[in-house]
Amino acid sequence: MAQLKATYKEILTISLPLILGNVAWTSNSVFDTIFVGKLGKVELDAIGFASVFYSVLFMAGFSFTRGTQMLIARRMGELNKHEVGNILDTTIIAMLGVALVFFTLIKLFTHEILGFMLTNEDIIQKCEAFLSYRIWGLIPSFISFVFIAFYSGIGRTPILAASIGVMTFFNIILNYGLVYGKFGLPEIGIGGSGMATAISETLAVLVLFLGTFYKNRIHDFYLFRFKKFDTVMIKQVSNMAVPLMLQSLAAVGGWLYFFARIETVLGKDALAVSSIFRQLILFFTIPAWSLGSTTNTLISNLVGQRDFNGVKDAIRKISLISLAFAVLSCAIIFFFPSFCIGIFTSEKDAALIIPMATEIVPVIFVVFILMSFTNILFNGVISLGDIYIALGIQLIVVVIYITYFQFMFTLPFVSTFWIWTAEWVYWISILAACLIFFKYKKLDIV
Repeated sequence: MAQLKATYKEILTISLPLILGNVAWTSNSVFDTIFVGKLGKVELDAIGFASVFYSVLFMAGFSFTRGTQMLIARRMGELNKHEVGNILDTTIIAMLGVALVFFTLIKLFTHEILGFMLTNEDIIQKCEAFLSYRIWGLIPSFISFVFIAFYSGIGRTPILAASIGVMTFFNIILNYGLVYGKFGLPEIGIGGSGMATAISETLAVLVLFLGTFYKNRIHDFYLFRFKKFDTVMIKQVSNMAVPLMLQSLAAVGGWLYFFARIETVLGKDALAVSSIFRQLILFFTIPAWSLGSTTNTLISNLVGQRDFNGVKDAIRKISLISLAFAVLSCAIIFFFPSFCIGIFTSEKDAALIIPMATEIVPVIFVVFILMSFTNILFNGVISLGDIYIALGIQLIVVVIYITYFQFMFTLPFVSTFWIWTAEWVYWISILAACLIFFKYKKLDIV
């Protein structure tokens, strides 16, 4: 599978394990919300905001390794396997450095950062309790991103599903035990959820590390040599990774500010509903994100082969598959709205939260459809190596996004429904930019 042809079979072979793996990975946040949400509305508000806050760090690390994934895929397309190990080793060193910086900043300044964005002291304290344990999973999760980039880049993704399956199993067991004090474990409440996820992430990276010994991959790809600190390679990786990391920081940072403004302007009930929407979006758009990663691998591999005729055809095929998953997601929520919403809230709050959320849930159906193919197009821009153009698009769109919802907050009829239409503006803006890009892009000069 060194050189790929972007057939439907290859797309599904690469993407289905990624989808299963990402279902499990995203379920960390989902199960955190399910278990903690049963403790009360303040805890639900806190876990929702803390998860968005942590996702800024999460996406920064994950985005850094997307550059590694595309470099590895391109080398595979060039039939240049011996350089894969050097790329991987260099990225591990870089990711350890980035993780340590983030870890130190959060340990020292959590209260100040949260206090800048939130006004409710009860929510701030609960966020701190969660993050004080959750942050210990940062370093293992950043290392796991490197392995995810490796296996995605070489087109061998089943082990990712196995690893994240292990993580999900232990996250559920430990969440239940540590949040409620079951199985002889201490009752830690919201902090126990953070601890459970950190432990399960550590177990996941151990599975990925052990998996590299399977089928002699260490020898085949020259892994873990660490002969020297390759300054040329770190520069090459950083030139791709840093813009991607900044792009994700801008996107998730805009979302973090969005949630902070909901809490300060619309109040705790609106934040609780928005936290549920966030979980629904994260879970039901997993196929779109996974297929976006598949796009990175396939397009980079095709560029390595200099097969430019296959690029647009690959994007078209992946977009159609992504759209089909989006329609299925809409159908599930449409027919079972109370169930999909109710699993994220406690029984005493359900009578208030479920009707509020159900009335406006159609707003996210449009998000699912727009995102399904727009995300593929945007990853196509990135995979062709036009990373700084993608960064520029992201920055401009985030400014449009923030300007829109800031304006909406000033209107007298403002509601949770109208605020969430900002997501429509976000994805329509990216779609327009991508269509303009592909109209004028000359693929043969990549």
